[in-house]
Amino acid sequence: MNWRFSELGWRLLPGGIAALAIAALLKLGVLQPAEQLAYTALFQARGEVPWDDRLVLVAIDDGTLKRLGRFPFSRKYYAQLVDRLDTAGASVVALDVLFSEQTPEDQGLAQAMVRSGRVVLAQADEQIEFPLLPVPQLYDAALAAGHTRAVMDADGIVRKLDPQFQNNIAFGLAAIDAYALAHAAIPSVDRRQPMWLNWSGSVTHLRRYSFADVVQGRVNDRVFRNKIVIVGATAAGLDPLRTPFNLNVPASGVHLQATLIHNVLQNNILQPVRSTWVLLVLGGPLLSLILSFWRTEIQALIAFGSTLGWGGVSLLLLKFNYLIPVAFPIGLIVSTTILVVLTERLRMNAMLQQQVRQLWQRYESDLVISPPDLREPPPLPPTSLASMQRVTQLAALAERFGRSQSTQAAIARNLSMGLAAADFDGLVWFCNPTAATLLKLEIGSRLEIELVPHWLSDAEWQDALTTLQSEKSARPKERLLGTRWYCLGLEPLTYQTHAALDPPSAHDALPPDGGSHFRLDGILLLLEDISDRKKIEASLDQQIDELHQMSQLKDDFLSTVSHELRTPLTNMKMAIQLLKMVGTEAQRDHYLQILDNECTRETELINDLLDLQRLEVGGQVLRPEHIDLRTWLPELIEPFYKRTEARRQALTVRVDEDLPDIECDRSSLERVIVELVNNACKYTPPEGEILVTADMVDPDFKVMVCNSGVEIPEEELSRVFDRFYRVPKADPWKQGGTGLGLALVKRLVECLNGKIQVSSGGGWTTFIVNLPADEV
Repeated sequence: MNWRFSELGWRLLPGGIAALAIAALLKLGVLQPAEQLAYTALFQARGEVPWDDRLVLVAIDDGTLKRLGRFPFSRKYYAQLVDRLDTAGASVVALDVLFSEQTPEDQGLAQAMVRSGRVVLAQADEQIEFPLLPVPQLYDAALAAGHTRAVMDADGIVRKLDPQFQNNIAFGLAAIDAYALAHAAIPSVDRRQPMWLNWSGSVTHLRRYSFADVVQGRVNDRVFRNKIVIVGATAAGLDPLRTPFNLNVPASGVHLQATLIHNVLQNNILQPVRSTWVLLVLGGPLLSLILSFWRTEIQALIAFGSTLGWGGVSLLLLKFNYLIPVAFPIGLIVSTTILVVLTERLRMNAMLQQQVRQLWQRYESDLVISPPDLREPPPLPPTSLASMQRVTQLAALAERFGRSQSTQAAIARNLSMGLAAADFDGLVWFCNPTAATLLKLEIGSRLEIELVPHWLSDAEWQDALTTLQSEKSARPKERLLGTRWYCLGLEPLTYQTHAALDPPSAHDALPPDGGSHFRLDGILLLLEDISDRKKIEASLDQQIDELHQMSQLKDDFLSTVSHELRTPLTNMKMAIQLLKMVGTEAQRDHYLQILDNECTRETELINDLLDLQRLEVGGQVLRPEHIDLRTWLPELIEPFYKRTEARRQALTVRVDEDLPDIECDRSSLERVIVELVNNACKYTPPEGEILVTADMVDPDFKVMVCNSGVEIPEEELSRVFDRFYRVPKADPWKQGGTGLGLALVKRLVECLNGKIQVSSGGGWTTFIVNLPADEV
């Protein structure tokens, strides 16, 4: 009976210790970060649930700040918003904005709130003795007010809210109470305890509209009818807040109140289940008792299954709005399992010492070689465990039989390549499947027959043997077999022994003291597939060639730029010298005009070079804006009409009447079109035609610039977008240019995520620009 109680105590002991340790960690709060991580993981595993369709968010977002000004902006916009929502039939307008300071616009906002009669205001209660209320005029005009106090945990997530604080109701509950005045009763919730939030999903999935869009009448009234409309800041940097679904891109404080409203409407506020001490007192010892009846592998499976099971139960209960602890139960499972295994190992270690002592006493006399130093275990460092002495005795007993197993273990660790072992006569006594396949080897075959002459020449084989006998590695050889490259290496196979146990041979290297020595035991062949390395080397060679080509292109570019920059300077210098010798006013004006033209040319060249460099290094900053192409494009082309009339050219602009508005960087698009039209004007002869069109070719927006006249040879089309390139014999009128215009156009189009094409034939040259159509 005493033995039974003692055995039961050993089985329950690990679980009891684990329970006490977990209890201490809970008391110290050490497990709180893990519980918070588990909380977030549970919500992410559960997935998102739809937001209540009775809830709508009007967001003071970045777009609103761009259009209405810095935050906080004028309260006249709030008055306009309240009137707009009142007209739309909103049930409640909850303004999650603090109006704690008086402004001249308060009168208008208060009147709008009185007309609506459904406005709820926010008040601050954060770490202050008295609440920070809205200004009296607005406070009196509001239907209700509520506090926005929220306490974040260490990870930045708010998990629960106080429904009452300093006799003030929570802002979200105030909005719910106002909504209940005009609608069916809302399910009641316990407002005496903190409310645990049941996050529904990413805040981006909450139905939301921009504050500016609502004020400016761009949102249909139907979306607000009979809805709770909550208004708050979501712009970057304003009241940021993390949620289980918004960790990297934070949400805002208004989403916290929206979640509270959603939870009350859906009656799905979390109910925490707290049975910590019952689980600790019963769970740890009970699990320890169960694990003690199984071997280690089954114990690990039970622990793994218990962990998954608890996680699954936690997730299932979360779906039914119950929250149970996750981290400490899993910690209890893991720690109990570890302690059970450790306890068994300690008990097994004690048994092992006893068994080794008995084995040594029984089999010591049967050793073939029994020198004095093996009769007792060798001296160990003072820090070694006493049990290791008996293990050392057992190892000494098996040393004579472990040499071959050590060699095979070394070979097994390198099975990613072809391996074979042979003696110095070439007799193979081990080879892995890779070596057997590639070298046609098998146990008992001769290594030399398979290697010579397919892999090594006879001279190379003999040189390798000589090197190996001196206990040095042979030089690796690279060989091509079919389409694959292989590296063949030969290593000396040695093992360390003691002179007293294994007398040295002629090939052994003896130390000065005559103690342990290395014995040369054979040849280890290593065959590695290096095809991938060869491909990388070939790729590196190719990249080096490309770098040389880029260097040559750079030199050519610098040469061209220096020439292009020097030419206007030379002309300016000549004009200045001629100015000194002018005799008439007309000549003076002529040379001044030359100076002006060359200065303009130099400036344009430098500006084009700077613009092109900025585009190529990614320094172009895009500022997308709303563009009505039906009016903007004709206005852009208007200045070219006088130029074409002076040259007797016909310029036509066609814009599709059904072309939608787009969002694009206006300056970049303008530069592209102006450069293409300017290019068309240069190379169109008198009586020629220039056509500019804009239409939609789903899914792209397409601009086409065509001009009649000189065609571009087909072999030159691929180079028209190169810097400083001019098509030979394509400028009969000698109008010149920097040669950078089309290069700039191509870079700008690519910066706009578009494509540009050029074609020439039938007396026409056509440039087509396709840009993504981000319709408004």
